[in-house]
Amino acid sequence: MIGKKKLIAFFLLSLIIASGIVAQAAPKEEPWAEIEARTKFLRTKHYIEVIRVHSDVFRSAKGKGGQDIPGPFPVHVVLPENYETDINRRYGVVYLLGGKSGWDNGPELGGATYWSVWCKTPLTMDNLKSGVLNRTSFQDNVSDQELAIFNQWLREHQYEDLIVVSLWNPGGGATATYEKYLIEEVIPFIDAHYRTMPDRRFRGIDGACAGAAQAIMISARRPDVFAYAGGQQTDLGSYPMTPDVWRSNVARIKKAGGIAYNINTNVKDGCNTYSNGGRLYELVQDMKASGFPVDVHVFQSCGHGYSAYRYPNGHQALYWFSKQFSKNFKTLGINQGLEPTIASDTKQIKSVSQTVGQKPDAKGSSVLPGYW
Repeated sequence: MIGKKKLIAFFLLSLIIASGIVAQAAPKEEPWAEIEARTKFLRTKHYIEVIRVHSDVFRSAKGKGGQDIPGPFPVHVVLPENYETDINRRYGVVYLLGGKSGWDNGPELGGATYWSVWCKTPLTMDNLKSGVLNRTSFQDNVSDQELAIFNQWLREHQYEDLIVVSLWNPGGGATATYEKYLIEEVIPFIDAHYRTMPDRRFRGIDGACAGAAQAIMISARRPDVFAYAGGQQTDLGSYPMTPDVWRSNVARIKKAGGIAYNINTNVKDGCNTYSNGGRLYELVQDMKASGFPVDVHVFQSCGHGYSAYRYPNGHQALYWFSKQFSKNFKTLGINQGLEPTIASDTKQIKSVSQTVGQKPDAKGSSVLPGYW
């Protein structure tokens, strides 16, 4: 009898422990309001600089509640882990456009913070740079198969750091004006003050939700600036004009040398129009039919949300851009055989950062990115 009671007690205890493990391993879905309440940077190995770029395009903009906020607006620059010590190395740049919640909160409250704070992109970069990902890297929002694929990618091609620029965007109604702000004001500032390669082959644009649709449209109109474009959880329901904008610029994209695309979404995402053969699927098929390289990933574990932090989307996108830039650096013989050189003081760091010797590549190249 005693043995039977012990057996039952042991069985119940096992159930309690097992249920605790399952609960601990469950995906952690945080309310958007809690995420958007964050204002402080995490302590990560990837340092964030807050800059303000003078703008004649946006002298002011509407903030949360409709109040008029004077510019210039903050831009967050997420720097590589060894940026201030490996001062001879140059980097590709990815410009990340936030979704609707970013511009709803305004240029001050939700602008640049969308990726750097809410999505925790610096933490995503830390994860990738470590060379090994686990379920905690995604807050358990990843399947075992997807996790294995990520680690296989990292074994086959080590993640190499890049510069990420997170900045406010005002929404679809002002895309043309925003394009002018981004290309004529922000990008020249970044190229002048950081160790970039001012060349379309080392410049990408991506975004989440509405920002993804804008990234596709802006890159289509300005393929002389971007050789790489992506979309995370792309919202073509709110931006049905995106495929038409892209199609009307195919000849321009080809003349500039082509664009390689990276599209990712989630099975449970309400904006996923790829899996059901909708607008996103049709756009991807048109991209492929036009001869452009397109990588597509549909992840299993997530709904619609902040892409980089806790979701595979942001990890996959940054890894993809890193791989493209790394391939081009190697092909052109840039950054090869560099030994880390430690700057003696901050003045030397600033001096090297502002030295930009490379010229943009010639327009009209017939070579598609990734095929040099």
